[in-house]
Amino acid sequence: MIALLKPVRRKTCDRFMHYGRPIVVELKPGDCIGLRLLRHKREVVLSLHDLYFEGVRRQVAAERRERKKKRGCK
Repeated sequence: MIALLKPVRRKTCDRFMHYGRPIVVELKPGDCIGLRLLRHKREVVLSLHDLYFEGVRRQVAAERRERKKKRGCK
């Protein structure tokens, strides 16, 4: 793996919802990710640690729902 020393920007292929613009994703040094609409200034910056934790939490919740559904509980 290569350490992230300078920002890396990429544009998504698809347009985002009703905005009709792609999202620009920027990996930043310091374990952060920035998201914004193309040609817009407002940026949302998230910690990669928090983002990963949220993803794992959602996966576990979905697996629990499936198991509960299979058992026939509410």
